[in-house]
Amino acid sequence: MAGGKQTPRQKMIGLMYLVFISLMALNVSVTVMDSFVLIDDGIKRTNLNFTKRVDDVYREFRQQMALAPEKVEPYYKRAMKVQELTDSVVTFIKFHRSDMISRLDKIPMEKADTLSLLNLKTKSQYSKTSAYWIKDGNQDMLADGGQGTKAYALRKKIEDYKQSVTNILLELVPQERQERFLEGLQLGIDTEGPFLDNNGKEISWQRSMFDRVIPIAIATNLSRLVTEVKNAEFEVVSRLYSEISAEDFSFDKIEARVVPRSQIVMLGDHYEADIFVAAYDTKQKPTIVVDGRSIEAKDGVGKYRVPASAIGSRSFKGEIQVPHPVSGQMTPYPFKGDYIVQRPSVTVSADAMNVFYVGVDNPVTISVPGVANENIRAVISSGGSLIPRGDGKFTVRMTSGTREAKITVSALMDGGTRPMGSAEFRVRPIPNPTPKVAGLNSGAAVARERLQAVPRVTADPEGFDFEAKFEIISFTMYTIEAGDLRPYNARGGTFSNEMITAIGRGRRGQVFTFSDIIARGPDNTNRPLSAVVLKLD
Repeated sequence: MAGGKQTPRQKMIGLMYLVFISLMALNVSVTVMDSFVLIDDGIKRTNLNFTKRVDDVYREFRQQMALAPEKVEPYYKRAMKVQELTDSVVTFIKFHRSDMISRLDKIPMEKADTLSLLNLKTKSQYSKTSAYWIKDGNQDMLADGGQGTKAYALRKKIEDYKQSVTNILLELVPQERQERFLEGLQLGIDTEGPFLDNNGKEISWQRSMFDRVIPIAIATNLSRLVTEVKNAEFEVVSRLYSEISAEDFSFDKIEARVVPRSQIVMLGDHYEADIFVAAYDTKQKPTIVVDGRSIEAKDGVGKYRVPASAIGSRSFKGEIQVPHPVSGQMTPYPFKGDYIVQRPSVTVSADAMNVFYVGVDNPVTISVPGVANENIRAVISSGGSLIPRGDGKFTVRMTSGTREAKITVSALMDGGTRPMGSAEFRVRPIPNPTPKVAGLNSGAAVARERLQAVPRVTADPEGFDFEAKFEIISFTMYTIEAGDLRPYNARGGTFSNEMITAIGRGRRGQVFTFSDIIARGPDNTNRPLSAVVLKLD
């Protein structure tokens, strides 16, 4: 269960733990102890992110329960059990963390629950924490941390938790799939070791965690344990959720669709339509053939486009083939359709999507069948500008402060202006870009020479359909030197000379954290970005 490739979340946890271990091995100066405060605050922010992500999975579970209760209930009940087990472990860790702080600083538990480690008075009194965790109640005559101690109870609770959630996962998986199912499962929280003391002698997990370790370091490490437990919860609950439809066709897009019997209704007749929810996979590339002609699929959807060269009824038929999720064999689904060509009606379409983004050029095509493009007139609601480019093409530029835009179209016909219709679009800010250092994402190992050769921080919105350039305004590089956490500040996106010098002094395995990154995009707003953590290779 502990083997396999690490997830990005666990790589980040591991890097934070490396910094934590490095700090514990140093002479405990005031500066070093204050560094634990920074690490603990960072871990707590990470815990909040994990909590939000796993809450999103639980919310999706509830939505699926409402749609298909009989199918989802077995998985949902087990997810609730995982949540209960996780809350029990997290509560145990947080209680004893607060209890330790309460006893050390002689303050009430409710104050210890929220006390910042910066205000911890007994930051370095490791003798009391050793007694609290591995000596008090010890029933092992040969070693500290035996049965009866809080450290032993914590280890057992973690190990029981890992075994319990693994069993929950396997309850719904057929025997022949269990081994493959467990491949790559990353629960983390290693309690088996081996763990070594300063002399290279193997010791228990309990002693590695609590034997002669200063209180501020223990408090930080307990926060890290909460992170690992929440990460394990996310892994398990996500696996349970994926098992709901393990052999179903997967869909990541759901839309309401109305399919009318005919778009044209004669006076005195009835309008008839099928109304349903359509689900499809935007990552799928189905094979689509219409009247013997292949149709390209984009984001799982084929766009059938033929010229309307004459007025009247038209029909078509074809077949769409999609691979079965397990066997991979192509499954055919025949279809047919018809339409009527007439005039006039209006079409307003955003060329990229039904969203306008602030600060970039949004291309739009506007056409009215039967009306020449030069006779089309269009206006946009306040907060935006509509710039004609010719041949029915327009560019929309939006300003901040508005959430929706409406394009109204009219046409010059018979010597006058006639309204043709309108279309509404959502207005959204450009998504935050992904920061990189020397072209690398956070968590990567990097050669010193590469950092010196490409000494810059960049940010690009990955997966964004428009060209949007972001300028780095400032950032800070942190690293540990001579036992101290040293910050180096820079304006712009290029390393300062001091940063390059510090990198040149770096040793293999040394961690460099680039945080407090501020980027400015086309919408002229400053955005704080997430940190990039790199380790010298």
